Amino acid sequence: MTRLVLAILVLASCGADDDPCAGAATCVRIDVASATIATIDQLELDVLYGARHATTTTQAPGGRTTKLPLATAIVLDVDGTAEIAVGVVAAGKLGAGVLGTGAASVSVAPGAHAAIALELSPIEACDAGGFYCGGDRLAGDPQTLYQCNAGGVPIARGRCADGCVVRPTDDDACRASAGTCSDGGQYCGGDKLDGDPQSLYVCDHGVGTARVACADGCVVRPGNDDVCR
Repeated sequence: MTRLVLAILVLASCGADDDPCAGAATCVRIDVASATIATIDQLELDVLYGARHATTTTQAPGGRTTKLPLATAIVLDVDGTAEIAVGVVAAGKLGAGVLGTGAASVSVAPGAHAAIALELSPIEACDAGGFYCGGDRLAGDPQTLYQCNAGGVPIARGRCADGCVVRPTDDDACRASAGTCSDGGQYCGGDKLDGDPQSLYVCDHGVGTARVACADGCVVRPGNDDVCR
């Protein structure tokens, strides 16, 4: 089991010799920079780690601004020995407005430290509530599906096992994997039909219909209908 213990350390500018992971067992250092943004007062993070997901926000003490570049860290509580894939999407804000977003990913072994570099760039307009593959009008991993959050950082819906499909006239979706769906059966998006991996669909001639968003995730059950957790 892996859980986010300390989502993010204090937002503050750090020098090259400062280590925000000091004293942590399993930790990912995040170095945030920008060619166009000088200061922020808040950093929002959307973190996808293994099959789990978390969001967190931090800001400078007393509402002060913080100059870029800066360094912060995510601390993980990890059981087992397998490496964990960690994907991060960040939004730098000033006065409640989003100045820029960036994304990066890394794998970290239990008891080890890793580092990622995030470059904040001006955002493109996305439709609030819409689904997008990373890089399609929002920052993120191209093989992960996100939901547009117009007020901040995109929200990860899940990694796509067979890739993420950009659909210019519709929501993007995780590509169907593991064969063809059976009419009337219920499937999570990406399991035998294109869709959102955190939603449940009814198969109709190979297409997902009657989407139901699963509040706690969607469970794939080979040989049986999938279900919301």
